[in-house]
Amino acid sequence: MIFKSVRRWAENHPFIFAPGFVGAATLLFLPGRELLGKGHWALLYLLVISVVASVAGSRPSFLAALSAFLAWDVFFLPPYNTFRVDDPKDWISLGVFLVVGVLIGLTSGRLREREALAVAQEREMALLNRLTGRLLAIQKPLDMAETLCAEIEAVFSPRFIRFHLTDSAKNRALLFGMRNDLDEDPLEEDFLRETAERSVGIASPAFEPSRPAPGEESGIIRHSGLFPSVSRNDVFLPVLSSSRLEGILHIGERRSERNYSWNEIQLLSAAAHMAGTFLERNRLDESARQAETLKEGDKLKSAIFSSVSHELKTPLSSLTATISNILESDRTGDPEHVKKELGSVKKDLDRLSHSIGSLLDLSRLAAEAWKPDLQWVEPGEVLGWVLFRLERNDRERVKAELPENLPLILVDFQQWGRMLMHILENALSYSPADSPVTVGAERSASGLDIRISDNGPGIPDDEKRMIFTKFFRGIHSGLLPGGTGLGLPIALEIARVHEGTIRVEDNRPSGTVFIISLPSGHVREETEDDLS
Repeated sequence: MIFKSVRRWAENHPFIFAPGFVGAATLLFLPGRELLGKGHWALLYLLVISVVASVAGSRPSFLAALSAFLAWDVFFLPPYNTFRVDDPKDWISLGVFLVVGVLIGLTSGRLREREALAVAQEREMALLNRLTGRLLAIQKPLDMAETLCAEIEAVFSPRFIRFHLTDSAKNRALLFGMRNDLDEDPLEEDFLRETAERSVGIASPAFEPSRPAPGEESGIIRHSGLFPSVSRNDVFLPVLSSSRLEGILHIGERRSERNYSWNEIQLLSAAAHMAGTFLERNRLDESARQAETLKEGDKLKSAIFSSVSHELKTPLSSLTATISNILESDRTGDPEHVKKELGSVKKDLDRLSHSIGSLLDLSRLAAEAWKPDLQWVEPGEVLGWVLFRLERNDRERVKAELPENLPLILVDFQQWGRMLMHILENALSYSPADSPVTVGAERSASGLDIRISDNGPGIPDDEKRMIFTKFFRGIHSGLLPGGTGLGLPIALEIARVHEGTIRVEDNRPSGTVFIISLPSGHVREETEDDLS
């Protein structure tokens, strides 16, 4: 731990560390000055230069070589404590020592810098790879900002990170990051505004001779380029997409107080660009979803309008014709004739009421407004409620095969009955007028299954997946000219809000079986408390 702290301090203050380390080594060597020869101390100082180069780099090693040259001359070549030497040959040794020391420092420093560059590149690639993988699985801008800032925090350890979103007018809103009111930065707003206006980063990277001076052509300008007397180590980066400025990434100075390097700022710029691409993709996806929603809404409106026009206009026209016939007929005094005409009126009114009810159910389905009032009821009781509302001829065709001691089911009584009504009416309408429709129930491993079977023409395999689509009318729809195509979608939605399912199978030798499954959480055996 102490070694890491010293190394970190040396990396942050290399030109203090180089002569300081040589001085500390000299103090350590002095007590044994008489134990070794002059050349041995030169070798030890070369070792010191190598250590400085490996820790601080090549440039501080030049300073270490010069410091070691002077220390060897002053303290280990007679006469001591002076720059003079007694033996002229020692000048040759000093010159060779300085050259060798510089070469060793240069070689060791370059090796160290190449290793540091390789480590930095590996770290940069790892950061970008992690970001790429994680951003692909994220959907929300806030999650993206949290992920991006967490990765930057792990690699660079800044004092803070703030992510600002901008709109098309470059108005800003803080998406991620806290503001400390006790540490107010009077220039932060100015730098944020300049970053937004210029769409360039603002930073003061550590000096690197191989890199160009920051300028707007490189996408980075220095803090002092805006305010000459300001010295800062934080970074402001525009979050750009292909179309506009999406936000601003403000990264505080490091806790180690070491300047960001040019390569590190470029890495942060790449991460900011990935965030901009994500935000643009998210915005385009949202626009596409809204467009698709509007398209589906228009299709639904057209279908509803068509259905309403047909299903309401047809019985209304029939009602108008029947009533007009009654009023204009010479047989208005004939009770049998009036009774027959009123029977037709009732049929049209029932059809009209059914269509309006289905459309109201559809509106609640589209608005996800099903809110079942759950209660424990007997399956047979719900079926009886449904049969009572069927016409007599249809009621006589329904064959109930419910076993005794069926468990109670947890359902909304009226909604569950409405679901059974839709499926029963569908089965009765599509099967021959003299054929029965069977309703059965049985316990299953997952709960309770209710089966409604008919002997109609059946449903083709390619239509089985589509019959629960709103307004879909199958190949046999001519058998039910007054249908709306809403009954089965409404039945499926009612089953869904009860955590149940509806599936379709073929009946043998002909017809269809609808199987309604309730999960075990909605099924329980009847107890004495229930009976009482």
